[in-house]
Amino acid sequence: MVDVFDEVEEELRKERYQALLRQYGPWVAGVAVAVIAGVAGYEGWKVWRAGSAEAAADRYIEAVELLQDGDLAAADAGLAALAEDGPRGYGALATMQRAAIALENGNTAEAARLYEDAARRSPDPMLRDLATYQAVLADFDALSFDDIVLRLEPVADGGGALALLARELMGAGAIKEQRWDEARGRYDTLAFALDAPPGMQQRVLEALALIEQNAPAQAAALAAAPTPAPAADPIAAPDAPVADDSGAIEGDDGDEEDGA
Repeated sequence: MVDVFDEVEEELRKERYQALLRQYGPWVAGVAVAVIAGVAGYEGWKVWRAGSAEAAADRYIEAVELLQDGDLAAADAGLAALAEDGPRGYGALATMQRAAIALENGNTAEAARLYEDAARRSPDPMLRDLATYQAVLADFDALSFDDIVLRLEPVADGGGALALLARELMGAGAIKEQRWDEARGRYDTLAFALDAPPGMQQRVLEALALIEQNAPAQAAALAAAPTPAPAADPIAAPDAPVADDSGAIEGDDGDEEDGA
């Protein structure tokens, strides 16, 4: 019965952690709004200075309004055109909006591809980090832990606004593959991050509890695994001769008994 209760507790803990992990959405959305608003304003100012205020800003606003009205197809078409021939900044923003539409339609692979495209074309480092992070988040279930680390380490090491989220998502990738020691190291680091928001702090506590619940079981399983038998030594000495009941040695025909 104890095992049953332990399994139920672990499942409940996993559900709590996954529910907390889904809280990425609102936090990242807030960062995205701030970043997009800042980049859009800067791009608008550059376009205005260039004397073509209507060229990209109006097209972007029109597409976003269509998106807000629920006309995803028309919005996507307008954003695709802007991404094709608009300025780099607006092109990156338009591509990210198209990725959001793909996510809305349940096409995570296409969303990840568009976010990666936005990251490549973005002239703004913060927008580039956001697009990179969103690409990994969109394709999280399909990516290996090593792929997640390869893509997010530059974001985490950059020390920007998304550095902590990138570290947390790498830890979640380690949990996904049950690499408990790796996960513990990453979440321990986050536990001492003084600038981690309260929602992240709660997720870190849940993750560490989940790790501690599973890591001892993994260690016990490894310890209980049978040890393979040592391989036979090809140059081992031959077996020692065995004497029979009379004292004679097997294989001795007695020719040497008289010393001849």
